[in-house]
Amino acid sequence: MEELLQQGMHADEFAKAMAGVTPLTKAGRDVVPPVEPKPFAGTSGNALQDFMDGKLEFAISFTDEYMEGFVVGLDPVMMQKLRQGSFSPEAHVDLHGLNTQQAFETLRGFFKGSWYRGLRCVIVVCGRGKNSPDGIGILREKLQLWFTQEPFKRVILAFCTAKSHDGGAGAVYVLMRKYKKKGHIAWERMPADEDLL
Repeated sequence: MEELLQQGMHADEFAKAMAGVTPLTKAGRDVVPPVEPKPFAGTSGNALQDFMDGKLEFAISFTDEYMEGFVVGLDPVMMQKLRQGSFSPEAHVDLHGLNTQQAFETLRGFFKGSWYRGLRCVIVVCGRGKNSPDGIGILREKLQLWFTQEPFKRVILAFCTAKSHDGGAGAVYVLMRKYKKKGHIAWERMPADEDLL
């Protein structure tokens, strides 16, 4: 009642509003038991240790026009939001015109900077490969390989082909992990890619 009086309702207005109302008896009240939180079905007790050991597994899907990958155990709602373009990209990098080595070095610098700035969603523009010899998008193929290996797999949760307004098949949304001061990302490590040797 004090709260209502503080909100500007006078005692006589309150009494008028409550006329004819019967208070509940203590015996007639149902008490809802507290709900115990359920563990997330997609995680295991060793998920943190697997992360620390670098044993992250990615589920990958790749076609000529679409690619996606995500850490096994990622909340499906997060992946669905990424596919729908629901996350606002906070930065982008354009790899057009770069060879494989240049593209890798550019990506490494971009992701390192994005990680330390605490960005969560970025776009990588790789092109579709229409102007490449044989019309094959070499960098598109390399991205799904690189993203699932060191050093990128330590900072990436998921990636997928962008919506048409963000570049379509020539661009990739990347959902990054939350930045944490603890731990070490070995940015100098190279993925197992013969083109980078």
